Amino acid sequence: MAADAWSVTQDDSEIGFVGTQLGADFEGRFDAFNADIVFSPDDLSGSSVKVVIDIASVDTQNGDRDSQIVSPDWFDAAQWPTAKFETKSFSEVSPGTYQAIADLTIRDVTREVTLPFELAIDGDQAAAIGSVTIKRTDFGVGQGQWTDTSQVGDDVTIVITINATRS
Repeated sequence: MAADAWSVTQDDSEIGFVGTQLGADFEGRFDAFNADIVFSPDDLSGSSVKVVIDIASVDTQNGDRDSQIVSPDWFDAAQWPTAKFETKSFSEVSPGTYQAIADLTIRDVTREVTLPFELAIDGDQAAAIGSVTIKRTDFGVGQGQWTDTSQVGDDVTIVITINATRS
């Protein structure tokens, strides 16, 4: 059976993140993203996901921080307006649990990441939840004085919640 195309339900889906500033966690999300999803548990080799995130859509519930995040010292949204996640392969870890090997591109720097996720499919509805921790400095996020990770931590956990309908 060939992998199916899925349409993301934007209102019920989120690409979020958790970082640390001065030792305290803060959360944020990107309000605008597009996802091309073709997936079937029965056809992992024919499955693929490509997500393009609009960096300027960041929301941490703190206007000053949001302005900093898109600035040249951080994501530099004027020069690199999007981040991309593109799968290379999928594997089943256990029933309902998978992992995706993907290329993540931020600030024109591409690194391979492994995203473990749980997936539930009920008829034509699917829900996926997963997270992966990256080092922001691996992607050049935090230039100049911000390469020092004492004020803003290096580890950032990306958290995805995707709800989709079979197309």
